[in-house]
Amino acid sequence: MTRLVSAAGGLVFKTTSKGRLKVLLAHRPAYGDWGFPKGKADPGESSEETAVREVLEETGHHCRIVAHLGATRHRIDGGVKEVNWYAMRPLPDSPGFEPNAEVDEIKWVGRKKARETLDYESDRRLLGEADLKALAQTGKLRLLRHGLAGNRDKWEGEDGVRPLTKKGRKQAEAIAAALADAGIERIVTSPYHRCVQTVEPLADITGARIEKSDALAEEADIDAAYALVDSLVGANAVLCSHGDVIPALVNRLMWAGLTLESHFYCAKGSIWEVDVERGKFTSGRYVPPPKQ
Repeated sequence: MTRLVSAAGGLVFKTTSKGRLKVLLAHRPAYGDWGFPKGKADPGESSEETAVREVLEETGHHCRIVAHLGATRHRIDGGVKEVNWYAMRPLPDSPGFEPNAEVDEIKWVGRKKARETLDYESDRRLLGEADLKALAQTGKLRLLRHGLAGNRDKWEGEDGVRPLTKKGRKQAEAIAAALADAGIERIVTSPYHRCVQTVEPLADITGARIEKSDALAEEADIDAAYALVDSLVGANAVLCSHGDVIPALVNRLMWAGLTLESHFYCAKGSIWEVDVERGKFTSGRYVPPPKQ
């Protein structure tokens, strides 16, 4: 019986600020070749877990899986190695590359340069068959309403600096814990203090920078808010806003093709999850506030 060795790897890609796609190549000193990071499965691992672990160990990039790209097989001494491949995007909490025994150099290159650099036809074929342009527009957006804040009528200062209550801060911590493993890449928030406070624990856990945008502030222009959402298509992003903006955004997304899988609510501390596939808003579901 032929021995089957299971392995997995990642076609890791990113989009530059100018909209150009780059892929990650790894150089193995033991073989003197350039390829995509990959490695053998540990006992009990799924192929997805193997791919994420191997890419992290070899390149210093913690990634989220976007899609399964299929499997390749090649003969090895005494058997066959099957490698499951995944399209992956790097996350903000990546520790960074350090040369190691398996990989001594990595580089980000365009697809044309990658085809010229890769040493194996199977890798070039994998790259050629992957629709990275479409996969770069696949992700999940989360429209988060800020947590419980002090009573508006009793607050004497500027409304923009009204803070979360003790329960609101606990909500923020619970939201962060719930999204810790969700592969969050971007966090964009209304500049209002209660919104910033709501996403601070999430930023601490994920390593994503908090980006403030007036397009998510109370009474924001819905066209500006929608343009912001549209600019985040493809990323796993959290957008923290208010009780007037989020319903308007969900309604606008429905015009653009979004189908709701649940009844409409928008309680403080709740999330609307919006799936984006190949640039299209597909389905949305309501996640109620964390229980206190």
